[in-house]
Amino acid sequence: MESKKQVTAEDMARWMGKLNLSLEQKQKLAEFKEKVGIPADAKFDGVQDDITCYRFVSAKKWVLEDAIAQYKAYLKYRVDEKVDEIWEWEKQNKKVCETIKSLFPLSWHGYDKDGRPLIYENIGVIPASRFASLITVEDHHKYHTYFMESFCKVCREQTIKLDKPVFSTTAIVDMNGASLDSRHFVPYFKDMAEQDAQNYPEVANIVIIVNSPWIFPALYSLVKPFIDPNTREKIIVYSSSGYLDKILMYVDKKVLNHKYGGENKEVLPTVKGLKVDGSEEMLSKSVAARDSFAFSKEITEKKGGKFSWMFMLESLDINYKVEWKGKKDKQSKVIVEKSRIEKDNGEFDVKTSGVLTLTFDNTFSYLTSKTLQYGVVFTSMKVLKANAAIEAKLKKQAKKAEKEKLKQAKRAAKEAKKAEKRASK
Repeated sequence: MESKKQVTAEDMARWMGKLNLSLEQKQKLAEFKEKVGIPADAKFDGVQDDITCYRFVSAKKWVLEDAIAQYKAYLKYRVDEKVDEIWEWEKQNKKVCETIKSLFPLSWHGYDKDGRPLIYENIGVIPASRFASLITVEDHHKYHTYFMESFCKVCREQTIKLDKPVFSTTAIVDMNGASLDSRHFVPYFKDMAEQDAQNYPEVANIVIIVNSPWIFPALYSLVKPFIDPNTREKIIVYSSSGYLDKILMYVDKKVLNHKYGGENKEVLPTVKGLKVDGSEEMLSKSVAARDSFAFSKEITEKKGGKFSWMFMLESLDINYKVEWKGKKDKQSKVIVEKSRIEKDNGEFDVKTSGVLTLTFDNTFSYLTSKTLQYGVVFTSMKVLKANAAIEAKLKKQAKKAEKEKLKQAKRAAKEAKKAEKRASK
């Protein structure tokens, strides 16, 4: 429950003083508040208070025109999506919320050294294709709004409790278990990233990604364009080691969960019964000199679906070929064949059951063996249809947002012309 303490103008002035703003920044913040119509007696509500205004202006590098446009879009978002009623939405959609929580372990546990909420995101264990078949982007969007509004409430509580501005988080993102299947979560992550960049700017203090597997760069490249540039600068990526010292710069060892090298024995949420090592889909193989290796994956889905694959070598190159043989085919069909490459990925739609085979040929090398990592995933037609629906919704949302931007630009142009006319009189 949010604190009932009455926050005074003196309280807010004292907190803002602790941000050590320059005179120019103070003037710009005051100008911003005047232009967007912030009342002098604005409440500490996460909408019109000085700390929230500061977040929007600083997120745009103190360029007022950009900050004002983003803030006005934020206010419209709150009205259009009835954000003030998000608590009622959560009560009426308990089943959806519980399903999301059971498949996407995201929660905060304790605070960092500066009193910011400490968030753990166990993204690697999300059964992405299952998630996509059960949860719509629209429902997850609403849930993420609920989560962010809850997070902002906690920050306001901490601000009052610690007598200093608290508006961001230290996040530990665990990618252990991520695989090719994780790509089905990309539409949801894109939506979260866009929502945070537009409506909840500057809430990331530091994002420490741990246990990143070999597939992480490929997955990250899909969502990176949607992450706010300021947030991208705060992301640090580690594999399975080397991250503890960095985390301890921000989090006390007694607070940090033991899973990441701390002393806190609290059990963090995860997806129960899910295998997280990814070994079924992400494999390693050493191909000896003057030898070859073939990997086959058989599927029994009568309606078919889509195969996806990816591989990379630790060094050097190799020849490789992908073949498909359907249930009624007399011989295999070559889908891909490439020579002397170090990495590749691809997809292939099938309409029946059958076998897909990847062959890695190192016979041209007389002395050097090659170590490769590879993964093959099959996605059923049912999941593909669910993903298509998600993509359609995202495109519709993007189109709607683009139209709104054009409308705002036209309104701004008209207002500028009217201002010019008034100034010329």
